[in-house]
Amino acid sequence: MTLTSPLAPFVDPLPAPRRLIAAEPGGRLSVPIRAGTHSFHRDLPESRIWGYEGTVPGPTIETERGQAVTVEWLNELEGALPVTNTVAPESADAEGLPVQCVPGLSGGEPDRNAEALTGQTVVHLHGGLTPASYDGWAENLFGPGQPAVFHYPNDQRAALLWYHDHVMGITKLDVYAGLAGLWIVRDERERELGLPEGPPFEVPLLIQDRNFDLDEDGELTGRLVHKTDPDVMEAFAPFTVVNGKVWPLLAVEPRTYRFRVINGSNARTYRLVLFGDEAPELERISQIGTDHGLLRAPTALPADGLVLASAERADLLVDFSGLAPGTELTLFNTAAAPFDGAPFAAADAENAADLEGLLPYPQVMRFRVEAAAPRSWSIPAELATDYEPPAEDALASAPRRAIALVERELADGPNMLTMRELAPADDDVGGPLVTINDGESSTGYRVAAAHFEDTTTFFPMLGQYEVWQLINLTDDTHPIHLHLDPFQILARHPIRHEIPEGGVEDRALTATITLKSDPTDALSHAIDDNERGLKDTIRVNPKEIVEIAVRFTTYSGRYMYHCHILEHEDRDMMRPFVTMAPELMPFMA
Repeated sequence: MTLTSPLAPFVDPLPAPRRLIAAEPGGRLSVPIRAGTHSFHRDLPESRIWGYEGTVPGPTIETERGQAVTVEWLNELEGALPVTNTVAPESADAEGLPVQCVPGLSGGEPDRNAEALTGQTVVHLHGGLTPASYDGWAENLFGPGQPAVFHYPNDQRAALLWYHDHVMGITKLDVYAGLAGLWIVRDERERELGLPEGPPFEVPLLIQDRNFDLDEDGELTGRLVHKTDPDVMEAFAPFTVVNGKVWPLLAVEPRTYRFRVINGSNARTYRLVLFGDEAPELERISQIGTDHGLLRAPTALPADGLVLASAERADLLVDFSGLAPGTELTLFNTAAAPFDGAPFAAADAENAADLEGLLPYPQVMRFRVEAAAPRSWSIPAELATDYEPPAEDALASAPRRAIALVERELADGPNMLTMRELAPADDDVGGPLVTINDGESSTGYRVAAAHFEDTTTFFPMLGQYEVWQLINLTDDTHPIHLHLDPFQILARHPIRHEIPEGGVEDRALTATITLKSDPTDALSHAIDDNERGLKDTIRVNPKEIVEIAVRFTTYSGRYMYHCHILEHEDRDMMRPFVTMAPELMPFMA
C-alpha cells in the first residue's frame, strides 16, 4: 500500500536561513524569541510557530574560534503553544493506515496541558564548550519578559553546532514549534584548506519532519500537529522539512558544494541517499567532518547511505561537476521508524516508502543542475591533525562507567525510558543484579541511579580520560548526547541479553548480558569511518554496547547527558554529571 501526498514535492526553493555574524571579539548579539507565522509549503496555509527572531529555522549564528560572544536571548513569546499535541486512540485509522503517516488528529483529543503552555524556554548550544551556567540546564528556564544573557567562549575547533530549546518535559514541543537554529564556528585551518565558506556554495541543511492538521473538509490547515499513538510514543511526522520547507528544490552549478547537514528532528533517524536517474550517486559525496568538525581525512559514505540520528551532523562535499544542465538528483531517506539499525540497499532508495515503518514519503529534497561554467575542485587528503585516537596507556587506567538504556512498560501511560547508571555490586549484596559476561568472567552491577532527579553519581575529573559503556537493552536505536566536550568512539560490541518478567522495576534492574552476537541480530556492529571523528552524539543500536572515550578538559560544573530522541528525553531518559577539578575530589566523599 502506498500513499499519495497531499503536497507536491520539489516546488519550493530551498530557503537559506539569515546569517547573523558575530564579527567582533567580545561582541554582543540580541536574539528575540517570538511567535510568528511561517509557510512550510507553497500549497499550505501559513503556520503559527515559535522561532528565534520569529523564523523557522532561526538565524544561523557564525562565530570565530576563540572570540567570545555574549547573546541576549529575549523571550518575547506571546500566546499559546502553536502546536496541537495529541495521542491518537488507535495506531491505525479505519482504512488501516498508520495514523502517524497521515495528517490530522486521527481521533485524538488536543492535550489541554499543552494548550496552556505560555512560552517558558531555555537555550542550549548543542556542541558548545560552554560554562555550566550558560549551558541551558533544563530547569533554568525563563518566561516571557525575563532576561537571559549567555556568554559563549567559542574556544573550540570549527564545527557546525546548533542551538535549541531545552526546557524540562517539553523540549519535544518547543523544538517542534520551531525553536532551533544553526551555529557555525569558523577557524583558520578550514580557511587554509580552501573550503567553501558562506553562500552560495556552502549550504546548511537542517532536516526535520512535521505534520499538519485538517479542517472539517479534510483540507490541510497548516496548524502544526505533534501526534503519537498507543504503540509508538515518538512522533514520526510524514512530511520532511529542510530549512523550513517541505521537500524543497535547490538549483546548483556544475561544481563542488559544501553541505552542513544536521538532523534536527524530534525522533526520526535519516539514512540519506543521493539518487540519479536510475542509480545512487553516493560516489559524488565525500564526508569531511562530523559533530565537532573536520575528520582527519575525507571518507566515503557507508554503502547504504549517510545515517544521521537526531542531533548528529555531517560536513559534506558534493561534486556536481560533469552533470549536464537540467540534470536532477534526489535525496532520499531509507530509514524506517522507529529506527533499529536495519540496513536498506541504496540502490532501492526510490522504493523506500514503508507505511509499517512510518515512512510514507522517502523524499527529502532535490537538486537541479543549472547552466554555468563547470569547475572541479580537489579535496585535500589530510584535513585535521589536532586530534588522534586516545593512547592505550591513557585508557588502561581510565575510570569505566556503565549505563544501561532501559524501557519500562507501564499500564497507565506511555512507557518510561531511563538510563540506569550501574555500579559494581559487592559479592554479599543480594537483590536485583545486572550481570555482564565477557566470555572469561562475569561482573555483577546494581543500579546506582535510574531517574533524572536521583542523586548524581558521575563526577568526572577534568583532564582525565574515562570510558563510558552504553548498553542498549531496548529494541530501538538511541542517539546519546553528552553535553560539553566531544568524545571518540572506541568499539561497538554485539550482545545477547535476557531480562526476566518484571526485571525492569522503577529503580532496580535484573538482566543478564553476554558479549556475544545474538543469532537473531542482523547488524554488523561495525564502526563506520565517518564515526571516527570527534562526536557529541552517538547511535547505540539494539543488542549492542557502545564504548566511548570521554575527556572533559575545561569547565567544572553540572551538565547532563541524555537520549536525543526528544520524546525519550522528556520521558526521563536523561541524567546529570558534574565535572570536577582534581583537587576538589578529596572533599567529595
